[in-house]
Amino acid sequence: MFLVKVGRTYRKLDNTDDISELVAPEIDPENSREFDPEIKLEHEEWFYIELDDVHISMVKEYGDKFLNTAGLNDVNEEEFSKIELIFRKVENDGLVFQKITQSKRLVDKSILKWRHRRAERTIIENGIELKSENDAYFDGNDKLYFKNFRTIRSLFKGIDDYYRIASQAEVDEFKEFNLVRFIKEFKIKTNNLKMLAVLKDYGIDLNDIAVKNTLLRTYSQYPNQEFELDDNQNFIIDSNRKLTCLLKLALGRLYTNPITHHKMEANHAKKLN
Repeated sequence: MFLVKVGRTYRKLDNTDDISELVAPEIDPENSREFDPEIKLEHEEWFYIELDDVHISMVKEYGDKFLNTAGLNDVNEEEFSKIELIFRKVENDGLVFQKITQSKRLVDKSILKWRHRRAERTIIENGIELKSENDAYFDGNDKLYFKNFRTIRSLFKGIDDYYRIASQAEVDEFKEFNLVRFIKEFKIKTNNLKMLAVLKDYGIDLNDIAVKNTLLRTYSQYPNQEFELDDNQNFIIDSNRKLTCLLKLALGRLYTNPITHHKMEANHAKKLN
């Protein structure tokens, strides 16, 4: 059985055919990794988050709808055009989800299809295009798998807790370090907030004099980056670009290729040990 969400209302999707797109994906340790907003997935890979007792409710809300489907009405024609989500229960009490965005709605679309050895024109008055890959999959235990955090963010209450960016308190703390001098107020971009959070979580203390000395010793190796120092040997920060350069230096994302000796810049990095 397939259920849909229309606004805050749940409905049954009565259909005579199985929807082969909504099946559990084949996931194993080789093609899945714990969610890290700094990492880009390969084509076949999936992110996952492990749901604790506090956050399991974000998927239980959907699973509980299958306990009493008799109490749900079938979706009608007017509601069909407003469906935001299709989901179903799969083996081992798992759930698969496919979010329906405006780009997937087919209204008065004229298409050609091949039938009986010739092309035939068909009009789709009110349809939904299904993707070959689902947006999210819950394994029935404690793992929620997904491809794109932004896509599923609106589906699961509380999932933002797994998306780590520096808090305002952490930003304020950073500005007080004896390493930087902010001479201009500006809105710190999300990518820099992510890197600040990674530095914090990695235990890199930018207020440590030894860390500062290391950065002062190495920054000049990258003349194409935007570094500027004041009279106290603090890094002047007046733009997101200068902040990005400093944070990448601290995270080791500016480096020298040991073979070509080229100066390199990385957008992402994964801790191996």
